[in-house]
Amino acid sequence: MKKILLFILFAVILSACSKQENGVNNMKKPPELIVSSSSNKVKAVLGTYSWTYDNGDGTSTGSEADSDIPPRIVRLQTSSLNTELGSTIYLDFANPPKGVKVNIWSNSQQEREVKVEGTTFETDEKGYIVYEIYANWDQGSAHYAVKLNIQ
Repeated sequence: MKKILLFILFAVILSACSKQENGVNNMKKPPELIVSSSSNKVKAVLGTYSWTYDNGDGTSTGSEADSDIPPRIVRLQTSSLNTELGSTIYLDFANPPKGVKVNIWSNSQQEREVKVEGTTFETDEKGYIVYEIYANWDQGSAHYAVKLNIQ
């Protein structure tokens, strides 16, 4: 009876370890971010990041990437997101982060931080607004940029 219990315990431990290796800790770069409002969505541009992933053999690989400032990298954004003043913006990460911060950029300077509730925030100014989204996970952190047309 003890052998059977030990075997079951060993199998459960191995199963838990294999799920960890195939999960979030095995992603080779930060997850994709989709930014959306009630009627539209757009893929954010990945900027600077620091990331580590498990190789599955007891070693890990780390990578660092640097980028230009958010107002310049949003030029790589493939489509635009039009929304209304006061609308809720949703940050949909492929894997949920531990924490998120959002900043507004004007020209080439960070202007101010935006209040974030979980992974949502509200638009509070009209025009073409560049947002920088900073998120962190156990594996590292990443900056994203997105440009919204707020009417």
